[in-house]
Amino acid sequence: MPYITIQQAPIYYQMSFDDILEGNVDLSRMVVPNVTNTRTHYKEFLKDSFLEKFNFDAMIEALHQFNNQHANLFDVERSTLYDKFFIPKKSKGLREINAPLPELMDALRQLKTIFEVNMFALYHTSAFAYVKGRCTIDSIKRHQQNESKWFAKLDFSNFFGSTTEEFVMSMFSMIFPFSEIVKRKEGFDALKRALSLCFLDGGLPQGTPISPTITNIMMIPIDHQICNELRKMDEYYVYTRYADDILISSKVNFDCDKLQDYIIGVLHKFNAPFILKKEKTRYGSSAGRNWNLGVMLNKDNAITIGHQKKKTFKAMCCNYICDKKKKVQWDLHDVQVFSGLISYYRMVEKDYIDYVIQQYNKKFGVDLESLIKDDLS
Repeated sequence: MPYITIQQAPIYYQMSFDDILEGNVDLSRMVVPNVTNTRTHYKEFLKDSFLEKFNFDAMIEALHQFNNQHANLFDVERSTLYDKFFIPKKSKGLREINAPLPELMDALRQLKTIFEVNMFALYHTSAFAYVKGRCTIDSIKRHQQNESKWFAKLDFSNFFGSTTEEFVMSMFSMIFPFSEIVKRKEGFDALKRALSLCFLDGGLPQGTPISPTITNIMMIPIDHQICNELRKMDEYYVYTRYADDILISSKVNFDCDKLQDYIIGVLHKFNAPFILKKEKTRYGSSAGRNWNLGVMLNKDNAITIGHQKKKTFKAMCCNYICDKKKKVQWDLHDVQVFSGLISYYRMVEKDYIDYVIQQYNKKFGVDLESLIKDDLS
């Protein structure tokens, strides 16, 4: 009963005969880039003709070689292979980060490559965190395209820390090609041993290159079940997940408590070790302060950084330029943060950010981005 996830093919623009006659042929629209979308299928059984296309022996051998190559890491007290530190959360408190030391970091990167290349592991199309070519803005755009007006935001509690080896093995056994690998004892043992290197104190540590990959793979059945069930309901829902943040939206008002109970039921069905933080569930419309993943999708169905951030950004531009004219040098870290904000805000509201920079360039007779580039070089 495996879940099979494949990369979705590009979408081709359908050109009519009238388009050709009238010369309305825009080559940029001929192929719509869609390289990050996936499609997940659930199959009760797989035909031999399908399975014959894959070399499961080679996959298992890659795991054996990995385990043998890094045998010394398995025998070391796991906590000694990490550098632990804390960073502040946006909401109060501190987030524990466990960064692997170089030897373990290299090993985990290698295992990540084995999963993604040798076993072509992907993610459900509703997952947006830690996926190449995707970001928070892409997640919000899914809801924008639906012209959603009502939004429910739900959070998992201790998503990484409560994810156990047993749960990951259980979920991987439902996901192709891992589902075929674990059917063989040598495959089961090799995968279980390799995965054991990814855990710390009974959970997945935040700060490793493979923890996000593991969560995206293991969540495929859960994402698939929730997404498919929502599509069957009367209202058309959009479901996206960014790591432990779930966002569900619709054009019409809906029963948030009912959906929350449904998701809890799905987690129970798969014996998930993590739970929803009911106290953090938020429901409202785009007419209010509809902040999600750091941006706002407002009543006009536009994604924006918000009035306060715009005000702060303009102040940063002015202060930076004035300090440059006074020969006051900003700290390198501050310049990097400023440069990063420009790049990020451009992804959200390109026209507005370009306009602000153009206005300050004109007002002070400078080229803001050239000044930043010089400071970073």
